[in-house]
Amino acid sequence: MKTRYLNGNDKNDNKLLSQLKSYWYLFLLCPILFVALAYFFTIYATQQYLVSSSMLLQQQPNNPDASSAYANGGATSALNLNEIIKNEGDVLRSRNLIQEVEQKLQLNIKLFANSGLFATEIYEESPFDVKIAKTKVDSLKRREYVITPVDGTHLNIANSKENVNLNVSYGAAIKLPQYDLIVTKKPNVPVLLSEYSTQIVSDDDAIADITRNYDAEFIDKGTTTVALTLYYPNSKKGEVILQSLMNQYLEDNLTQKKASIDSTINFINSRLGVVEDELTNVEKNYQNYRSSNNIADLDEQSKVLVGSASENTNKYQQQQIQLSIIKDIKSRLDDPNNKQVIPSSLNIQNASFAASLSQYNNLLNERIKQRLSFTETNPVIVNIDQQIQTVRHNLLQSIDSYKNEMVLNSSGINAQTNILSNSIKQVPGKQRTIMDFNRQQELKQQLYVYLLQKREETSMAKAANISYSRIIDDAKSSKDPAKPIKPLIYAMGFFMGLIVPFGIVNSKKLIQSKIVSEGDIEQQTDVAIIGKIGHQSLKLNSKSDQLARTQVTESMRTLRTKLRNILDSGQSSVIMVTSSVNGEGKTFLTKNLGGTFAMAGKKVLLIELDLRKPKLSSVLNVDNADLGFSNYVLENINADDLIKPSGFDDNCFVITSGPVVSNASELLLTDKLGELITEMRNKFDYVIIDSSPVGLVSDALVIQKHVDMTIYVCRHNYTNKSQIEIINEIKEKDNVDNLYLVINDVNFSKAGYFGYGYGIGYGD
Repeated sequence: MKTRYLNGNDKNDNKLLSQLKSYWYLFLLCPILFVALAYFFTIYATQQYLVSSSMLLQQQPNNPDASSAYANGGATSALNLNEIIKNEGDVLRSRNLIQEVEQKLQLNIKLFANSGLFATEIYEESPFDVKIAKTKVDSLKRREYVITPVDGTHLNIANSKENVNLNVSYGAAIKLPQYDLIVTKKPNVPVLLSEYSTQIVSDDDAIADITRNYDAEFIDKGTTTVALTLYYPNSKKGEVILQSLMNQYLEDNLTQKKASIDSTINFINSRLGVVEDELTNVEKNYQNYRSSNNIADLDEQSKVLVGSASENTNKYQQQQIQLSIIKDIKSRLDDPNNKQVIPSSLNIQNASFAASLSQYNNLLNERIKQRLSFTETNPVIVNIDQQIQTVRHNLLQSIDSYKNEMVLNSSGINAQTNILSNSIKQVPGKQRTIMDFNRQQELKQQLYVYLLQKREETSMAKAANISYSRIIDDAKSSKDPAKPIKPLIYAMGFFMGLIVPFGIVNSKKLIQSKIVSEGDIEQQTDVAIIGKIGHQSLKLNSKSDQLARTQVTESMRTLRTKLRNILDSGQSSVIMVTSSVNGEGKTFLTKNLGGTFAMAGKKVLLIELDLRKPKLSSVLNVDNADLGFSNYVLENINADDLIKPSGFDDNCFVITSGPVVSNASELLLTDKLGELITEMRNKFDYVIIDSSPVGLVSDALVIQKHVDMTIYVCRHNYTNKSQIEIINEIKEKDNVDNLYLVINDVNFSKAGYFGYGYGIGYGD
């Protein structure tokens, strides 16, 4: 059978509507209240004007020389990158810049027309100036002084916190606890009011006040134009402050530029002295090196050395050739039997040796001719051989002499060649050293000329007294106050008036530990809720009490209908009623449920099995000391003797608990309980048992084994949410499947419970 009449979404919507209905007065009063507060805020809040201006932080033209760019443009041009110039926005918002303007304009001193809540700041229209002549403390505390003009030469200054009330003349020093003030009257400015005031704060407070209302942002990512805005109560003074911020920024840029240029010039001058000394040392060392190495023109001297070395090498090679030729000739002459002619083509540079060799060859040729005619023993041949032998001997002697001469000449040439080679080997080193000297000299000269050029350029940049950044639009105030924005304030007030009631309702629900709605139960357990019993007053005198009684009656009838649909109507049913703790209404539900079934013509028996603290008998005005369940178990009394009339309906009867005993749990564990319930099933249509609270003792779990249904009673705004966990434990750990919930003491006009509702038109 279905026991739910609404789906989840409908129930959530109805729950929300029910909560809103319960607090309807908050949703009516809060918007009115907050809109009224918004109205008073717009009246009494300080009105502020929007002062705006713009500046161009222009990038320097491309210059390959970083120092020139730095010298020409101040702080922004040194960066020379479009991305880095964006950092100047931080400079425009910096505290140091605001502090300089604050101290220059003395923004920690404000003048007002009137005083207190109706004071409005004045600037040009102020008839006098206020200045601090001498400060006596490190940190100024906020003070407000009321200034009342007395006459054309005197005024009164007062402050209740410092017990100050002085009459002084204009221009005189006013001795105050924190400082001495001087108030001077402006010429040609009339005194229009009878009361003025001045507010003096510390520099830090004044800077913080400007910082909160001031901003400088680039218009977009593709430009370096900065939009500056300032909200200030006095339009003219706001324009002066914003214009001063821009001028101070440009002035600081020029100051920084000049300081940087001066530092650059000092650095260049110091470097010029160092480079000049280094250049002089290089030139002196070069001069000494050339003198010590006898270098006039290294290139010409190198050519001469190379030529001489080449010539000596040729001579040495020729000597070696001659020695080789002589050695070959000697090897031929050393053999007496060698009759071969020595080639005359050999280049012998010694004339006498060449003549002897020619003679030797002629004799050999003559012998060859004569040999054709004569034999070896012929005197002609013998004579020629003797001549050949003599010439050969002379040649050998000439060869030895010539060879020794050639060896000596070769040694001399070789020694001279080695000297020239060593000199040539030294030439590259000398050339490298000379190149080093030339390179150092050239670098020092270039650096010296460069520094001279930079000094002139920097000096010219110092003479340029214009910052590259410039103001595009001067500071201009809006015609009407920009703050507070009245439509926005009213809209915020209205929405706050709607949000606050929701917050109150939700916060009240969050801190609520008791069950106040059906959703509180459904969030923690899935046990079905089959009934909701309305609230009933103890005294039924007024019409509202009669209505409450009607709601209870209708609630019981609805519960009766649901129980009949759940239980098997063809046989007797046993129902146990329990709860978490005392006071949740299980006895009340037992009595009224029994009466409801009895009114329908059913025969009903109520059994009081709360043996520890029985209440059903006292509610029915039945004597509990007489025969009851404890007597039935202990004394073997007949069950029929226990049945007593309930006193409120002829179809309803009761069995009381009997005298209270100390071993109540043991009585329920006997077989007598099962026997009693079985016997009563046969005599009554419904047996309803009032048991002990299951959250305190386990008696109800013993009884539950003998019943067809267990009704667990929770009480609205009484049962703790944490006690719902007991229901889950009973169902899951104790395997109680026939468990159902009934919520008692529900005020349907306020609580978040859902169903058909009950009205005057139904029931008695």
